[in-house]
Amino acid sequence: MSLKRILTVASGGAADSSALAFAAWLAGQHDAVVAVVPAYPDSAIDMIALGMTLGATLSRDAIEELAAAERDIQDRIESAARKAAGAADVTYGAGEGAPRLSVVVRGLRPALALSRHAALADLVVMAHEGLQGEPGHELLGQILLADRAPVLIARGEPDRLSGPAAIAWDGSPQAGRAVRAALPLLAMASSIHVLQCISSLDRRAADPDIDPLNAYLKLHGVGAGVPTLVEGADEGAALVATAEAVQAGLLVAGAWGHSRLRETVFGGATRTFLRGKNGPSLLLAH
Repeated sequence: MSLKRILTVASGGAADSSALAFAAWLAGQHDAVVAVVPAYPDSAIDMIALGMTLGATLSRDAIEELAAAERDIQDRIESAARKAAGAADVTYGAGEGAPRLSVVVRGLRPALALSRHAALADLVVMAHEGLQGEPGHELLGQILLADRAPVLIARGEPDRLSGPAAIAWDGSPQAGRAVRAALPLLAMASSIHVLQCISSLDRRAADPDIDPLNAYLKLHGVGAGVPTLVEGADEGAALVATAEAVQAGLLVAGAWGHSRLRETVFGGATRTFLRGKNGPSLLLAH
């Protein structure tokens, strides 16, 4: 039970270091291969397309400046990736064998490139800091909702993943998919806590009984989780607070269990999970 192909997203910004550190650390722990997908807009193509729409053309100097700016972003991504691989004692660059981390050659729009690589990824790693802007949030929604790939949202230090872990369990299909995707991480945890917010359990829609979950975890050699009932009007806040109280470095949860429109309007636990700057890393699946 391990991760073998990990995908991570890098934009050339400060948030890259966290995502790359987690991905490289996991590669070392699981003898895995990490593909780093550059996710920054192609300014040159956008400006050329805009110029064609408006009936104008860009000067050669302007196009060259845009291309140079993009090369600078790519260089920053590759430099950060090389540093993360070295810190985790993971081989850097394309080739055979694992553990290994390499940067994908940028040739497609970020959303399209992510979809193609996510199709055969065991896990996608994104930094929490990188989700604050619109592009990062939209990419997260695409990966979870359209590509249906599990996402690890990295917070803190990678080795916290070897400490206690928490599962937000309501018996929903989304929570089940999150648990299945998280098995390699749960197997690394020193203990597991199964959290349930009493006020939000919907027994008509799903079976929130903890016994089947623990039986499943035992079948996979992970070990049973310790049940913990949570109370609070804000489900997400109550679950995160309890996860922090048990010093969990990882919180496993289903994402957007209700309709995306409803959660956009009313909030929802997923939004609360993503809002906090601190707290455990999140393993989300839809």
